[in-house]
Amino acid sequence: MPVRWGLEGGHVDLPTYPFQRESYWPEVATGWSGDVSAVGLGAAEHPLLGAAVTLADSQATLFTGGLSLRTHPWLAEHAVADVVLLPGAALLELAIHAGDQVGCGRVDDLTLESPLVVPDTGSIAVQVAVAAPDDAGRRAVSIHSSADGGPWTRHATGALSPTAAPAPEAQGAWPPAGAERVDIEGLYDRLDIAGFQYGPLFQGLRAVWRRDAEIFAEVALPDGEAGAFALHPALLDAALHALMAGGGDAAGDGQQAAGETRLPFSWEGATLHASGATEARVRLVIDEQGGVALHLADTQGLPVATVESLLTRPFAADQIRATASTRHDALYRLDWATVTPSTDPAGDEETWAVVGPDDFGLAASAVEAYPDLDALITSGAAPDRVFVSFPPPSIGRPGDTAEAAHAAAFRALAVVREWLDAPVPDHATLVLATRNAVAVNGAAPELTQSPVWGLVRSAQSEEPERLVLLDLDATEDPASRAAIAGALATGEPQLALRAGEVLVPRLARAARDEEAERPAFGDGAVLLTGASGTLGGLVARHLVTEHGVRHLVLVSRRGPLAAGADELEAELTALGARVTLAACDTADRESLAKLIESLDTRITAVVHSAGVLDDGVLGSLTPERMATVLRPKVDAAWNLHELTRDHPLSAFILFSSAAATFGRPGQANYAAANAFLDALAHHRRAAGLPGVSMAWGLWAERGGMTAELDEGDLSRMTRAGVTALGSDEGLALFDTAATAGEPLLVPMRLDTAALAAGTVPPLLRGLVRTPARRRVEAAARTDVSALTDELAGRTEAEQETALAGIVAGHVAAVLGYASADAVDTTRGFLDLGFDSLTAVELRNRLNAALGLRLPATLIFDYPSATVLARHLRAELVPDESARVLAELDRLEAALPALTPSADDAVRATVTSRLQALLAQWDQAAGQGSREGQGGADLAGRIQSASDDEIFDFIDSELGSS
Repeated sequence: MPVRWGLEGGHVDLPTYPFQRESYWPEVATGWSGDVSAVGLGAAEHPLLGAAVTLADSQATLFTGGLSLRTHPWLAEHAVADVVLLPGAALLELAIHAGDQVGCGRVDDLTLESPLVVPDTGSIAVQVAVAAPDDAGRRAVSIHSSADGGPWTRHATGALSPTAAPAPEAQGAWPPAGAERVDIEGLYDRLDIAGFQYGPLFQGLRAVWRRDAEIFAEVALPDGEAGAFALHPALLDAALHALMAGGGDAAGDGQQAAGETRLPFSWEGATLHASGATEARVRLVIDEQGGVALHLADTQGLPVATVESLLTRPFAADQIRATASTRHDALYRLDWATVTPSTDPAGDEETWAVVGPDDFGLAASAVEAYPDLDALITSGAAPDRVFVSFPPPSIGRPGDTAEAAHAAAFRALAVVREWLDAPVPDHATLVLATRNAVAVNGAAPELTQSPVWGLVRSAQSEEPERLVLLDLDATEDPASRAAIAGALATGEPQLALRAGEVLVPRLARAARDEEAERPAFGDGAVLLTGASGTLGGLVARHLVTEHGVRHLVLVSRRGPLAAGADELEAELTALGARVTLAACDTADRESLAKLIESLDTRITAVVHSAGVLDDGVLGSLTPERMATVLRPKVDAAWNLHELTRDHPLSAFILFSSAAATFGRPGQANYAAANAFLDALAHHRRAAGLPGVSMAWGLWAERGGMTAELDEGDLSRMTRAGVTALGSDEGLALFDTAATAGEPLLVPMRLDTAALAAGTVPPLLRGLVRTPARRRVEAAARTDVSALTDELAGRTEAEQETALAGIVAGHVAAVLGYASADAVDTTRGFLDLGFDSLTAVELRNRLNAALGLRLPATLIFDYPSATVLARHLRAELVPDESARVLAELDRLEAALPALTPSADDAVRATVTSRLQALLAQWDQAAGQGSREGQGGADLAGRIQSASDDEIFDFIDSELGSS
């Protein structure tokens, strides 16, 4: 950034210690918040524009502003084909505002040339240019944008006129006579399927009527707030939704293909008559050519805006995605988004407990502390939240960092396993509190705590809603401590607190710099670990053929004896590279140091791709299995970091895994190991050293760590929205990530449609927009109650058959059967093909569908669908006597509320029905079934009581219960 030499500053003493190579990047402002007049500009007075300037020699005016999802998050609620677009209505509103500022009250015409894409990250500069007036006072107008300093794109051109159309007369009766109401139930769900992803703000259509070529509608902003817009784009956009609901065209050719994605193309004769509307009555008149005249009025029928003609045109999804070509659609970054702490009073009623050392001072007067989990359980307490602290250790020797990372991972595994095995209430959650374990907004994290986050993320995928990660500031901050309750009440499974601000992780598409230089690997040796693996071989060839690397040091545990090593060496040598094959355990510091010292060429780049797998669900993991996976990742990466620190490295690339970011069932140890690599990349960048961690998703290339994946595994991953990267695409992503300037990037291919069809995890909520999801899930939850009621009216055998069918449906989904009918419900789960990972998936699906908390050992405790159905029947179908008693409890609670206001007729009806019910009970059960003579006396008194005596009894007995 430029140095502002004109500003005066004070004098400070220089530090006496040596340079520590730490970077302190300034926070970049997301929008202009100062006085624009101080720099010779005028205020634009618009939510999307920051400043305006009139050119002295031409009377032309330029309006400038900036857009981003951070500064204008509501824009994310308007997406087409999964691409966030500035609504065409917003472009028209910008033109209207610009016209108002220069004395032109009418937009004669505005043609939209290309959609304006709002990126997931970064910002867009916007310019609205209004030319000097011609002899008639008309002015040309154009709208451009530029993404992150890139080339300017023109989105709209048109003309403004100083002569506005006269306001039309007020509307008459509403809705107009003869108009037939159109059913809009489910409209936005249908639009979502068609490729229009509208969030709540843009779902403003309330009612639609049609009469011949006229469509009438009511629209409203959901929050009733128009902000500083003259005409809020969401309100005008909702008016256009009536065309889709009412069968309108606006095609310009009289034809509209089914399922076609159409966007506004040209506006003619647009005039604003009133500003600030939050509700509107809409009249759309369709002409023979498919054009539409648009009239908006307020709820009193007074005019708000008119458009003489609107035309739309078709856009293919590919065309729209092509406009977002500055983003790579398979490269993501991890952002930390600010969320508002919950103010739900229920959160204030939660009870907390701290188990083990209270290193962060979480215990207070109202929070009990226990030495261990056994002590908590023995006490009989049932807190809602149980906290366990993971404080950073003191680091002395060079090897202490890796050892401390191992220790943190081992302790996290022990704590999580103990919690999941403990007899704690279903509602209780374990909060694992760390300090500065994650890199929020570029800050360097505490390396030793990073494996805790990787491990627990995977544990959360195996045991949803039972674990929460909470990361606190690097140093104690009272504001953050005060924010803990509100943060936990948000329901987010992963949280970070910084100076009282609540942040959550969100995946976002990474911007790609089209002008970025090719990756630089220097003119020395490139040290590549994991060279005997499939990916290692691909990268080695790529470095030589695409980047001209002339000396490769290929390191693996077996070196020249590794399978395929000779062939790879011969191939690379033939391509003109010098190849050194080295057998070295890079996790052994002494061995690696000897290797580096033996080289006759300086190292200018490091690519660490080594790793091993030892997958297993949490219950099967041991410290030994953890260490097996941690060593080639944690220890080797730390050794490479330390032993090459003084080398002139131009690149330090770590091959991590998306498992550390997403969490993946059965890979808690692998996720823990790779989370350390992600943190190390942040650590290096903060110290001014090169470093990038590439958290890879699935590669299509089989071999090495992916060799064990079978068709079932791949099918399961596909259903989860993860598709494989081809070798060419993966290597292209390698190049892009190497030059992106980010310490952590996630190269992987996600199927957003598949993700949207399921329950979207919080990590992906900023990426996968599902506006109707909450309604769908709410409906699914009520189905559990309906299922229970349905089962209650069946015999036990019928109940078990129905539940076995439900289980079979989920079995089919997990194992990839064509349908539930293809599943033999009497056959054992293991014989059907289940393993520990698919067992976890089945358990989680059943828990979500039925509202239960079934054990991880489900398929072993209940070895077939038929046996499991018997258990589910016992969980879901209450004992009949319990159901009757529950109904009586409800009656007992309702009657006292009725007594004060009941008139004589109501009192007589209640009394008669109570007496009749008791008589039926006596007849069915017999007098002998009553417990004691007291029960008989009470029944007799009720049967012979008057209305007043019955209600006196309700007041004195039931009302006091």
